[in-house]
Amino acid sequence: MPNDDVDVLDILEKVPQLGDAQIWEIAKRCRIYRGRADGEDQTVELEMSVDTAGRWMVVARDEARDLTAQGVPMPGLNGAIHMVPWYMLDSDPEE
Repeated sequence: MPNDDVDVLDILEKVPQLGDAQIWEIAKRCRIYRGRADGEDQTVELEMSVDTAGRWMVVARDEARDLTAQGVPMPGLNGAIHMVPWYMLDSDPEE
C-alpha cells in the first residue's frame, strides 16, 4: 500500500537532473458542469496544482472539444482560480 506521508516534492527537488525544473504537485482534481456563453452545457475537468514555493495554478479542460484554459501561478488557490481565462473554453475549436 502506498505511503501518503512521502514528501514527493522534497524527493524530486534533490534529483540533480531536475535542478532547474519547475515541480508542481497535482493537489486536487474536480469536474464542473457549466453553461457556455452560447448556452450549451459543458463538462470541464479542473486540475489544481501547487509548487514547492506554495503557488497555485489551475488548468481547466473541455476534453470533448479539446479546449484548455490555463491560469498563471498565484500565491493562493482563490486567486489562481480567478486567473483562469474561462472565455477560452467558450471558443469554437474549429477556429
